[in-house]
Amino acid sequence: MPVSLLLTLVLALFTGSVLAHQDPPQYNRVNLNESANTEVENDLLVAVLFAQAEGGDAAAPADEVNRLVEWAVNVATSHPEVKVQTLGYRSSAMYGKNSIRGWRVNQSLRLESRDSRVLGDLIAQLQQQLQVQSIGYQVSEEERRRHLDGLTAEALSRFQARAEHIARSLGHSGYRVVRLNINDSRHNPMPVARGMMMETSADRSVAPARIEAGTQQMTISVNGEIELNAK
Repeated sequence: MPVSLLLTLVLALFTGSVLAHQDPPQYNRVNLNESANTEVENDLLVAVLFAQAEGGDAAAPADEVNRLVEWAVNVATSHPEVKVQTLGYRSSAMYGKNSIRGWRVNQSLRLESRDSRVLGDLIAQLQQQLQVQSIGYQVSEEERRRHLDGLTAEALSRFQARAEHIARSLGHSGYRVVRLNINDSRHNPMPVARGMMMETSADRSVAPARIEAGTQQMTISVNGEIELNAK
């Protein structure tokens, strides 16, 4: 067999193999989005407080912060309705004129509870020694899960209805789902005005905080791609 003919046959076989592995052309594909939402009660109050001290060396402020946090944890854990968690411990140098002039030590304490009255009273008590970093409401995982399945079903139903409407409007007999993504919104705690919660005057007496929970919107979104059937 002539070499030129052999090369032609090899090239034809190679080209045919490459074409056989290529994806078939895609036609009549549509991207669409749908969602469902509802108002959900904020049922979990979250507060972060912190202890902070400064000193010429690291040991003295560290000892003070350790004592303050230990006191706060002991007070907080006496309330079974409140979940208590200590957060990051940080010791950092304070500089002045290019040299270390002292040390600052701080540590945070995270509190959460479904009973806002109990937690409000506790925050007021802890403000005798600690400062408030943030207070906010959020939806608990249990409450979020309670609404998740219903919202997901509603969002999928809307996606399906819209896909069917698009197929009919364009004169196609139906469709198939090529790609589908389902996402649910997860909100950060809703901030609450801190004016009443900040450190007060010398007597350090703080009135208990009374904070309304309110609601926030929970959304399930569905986005995907459909391929319309032949007409």
